[in-house]
Amino acid sequence: MRKLLGVFLIFPFCILAQESDSTANEGSFAIFPAISYAPNTSLQIGAVGIWVLKDTDNSQSTFQRQSTITPYFVYTLKKQSIAVVNLDYYLPSGQNLNTSIRYYNFPDSYFGIGNDTDPDISEKYTNRFFQVEGQFLHPISEKLFVGGAFDAHFTSIESKVPEGLLETDDPIGVDGGNLLGLGPSFRFDTRDYTIYPTKGYFISSRLMYNGVADFDYFSYLLDVRKYVPIVNEENILAFQFRSQLTFGDEVPFYKLPVLAGDERLRGIANASLYRDRQMMYTQVEYRRPLFWRFGMTLFAGLGDVAHELNDFTFSELKYIAGIGGRLAVIPERKLNIRLDLGFGRGGQNGIYVGISEAF
Repeated sequence: MRKLLGVFLIFPFCILAQESDSTANEGSFAIFPAISYAPNTSLQIGAVGIWVLKDTDNSQSTFQRQSTITPYFVYTLKKQSIAVVNLDYYLPSGQNLNTSIRYYNFPDSYFGIGNDTDPDISEKYTNRFFQVEGQFLHPISEKLFVGGAFDAHFTSIESKVPEGLLETDDPIGVDGGNLLGLGPSFRFDTRDYTIYPTKGYFISSRLMYNGVADFDYFSYLLDVRKYVPIVNEENILAFQFRSQLTFGDEVPFYKLPVLAGDERLRGIANASLYRDRQMMYTQVEYRRPLFWRFGMTLFAGLGDVAHELNDFTFSELKYIAGIGGRLAVIPERKLNIRLDLGFGRGGQNGIYVGISEAF
């Protein structure tokens, strides 16, 4: 879920959850209203849903992989809107459909391209797009999955500033465009639980050719995670390394990898501040419960973007650190809402609200 600028208030509105018992494991559902304000959007109102589906009868696997649906909707008094549905569904035979359907008609910021952009110099524009992205994976074993990835993205860039940054830089995709990406996907997964892992590995990789419609380029994603209990399963260290690489001369600027966000390097002032053809970062997080439904985290990370792989340098690395609070909205499922405060290089900071853990 994208961070909302301005004052963000989110609180329980309705929680419908059924406790697990020895004979059945029913689904759980929760809804939360979201209210915020920013000068370029005015008042924003919306809702976030969390639906953890009833456990499937998958006796072939010893791993507990939970299916979830998380819809999210925001509307502003300036007639801007965001609608997102994230689905992570495991079939009884072990296949996994992980997909996100997004519609955005919302303000965004363009700071330029590269790792030395200025957080105080940007251009506001309207990013209007519809996207269906995800992958379908088939189990080779209870740990190994292979399949295909897809990304259909239809974009219009509107409300540009005359003679502003976008017109001056004239990046690929300055007017928007359409693309369809397809390619193979791979996953190695030994996590004990998908919603709140306490041990195991997660390794995901995919290569896509985005050559249908208006653009022509390759993209590669590698996501490696490790979860380690310290003393007991109430004290968890989570590690992540993530890399997104692009190859080709026709990558639209809005599809270039970005370094920040509510799941990436939390503490960089804006998710769009650093973007370029190649991106790498690593982060670590310490998690533990406190009392009742409350928990906390400490996190840190570093990474950067670059035009080419050999352009990465240690002196330019961006680093962050922060602290977060957790509220278990469906305790029996270990599903949290999180509020994180991050601090970054050069005095940057950010506040982030999200569903479930960052990684």
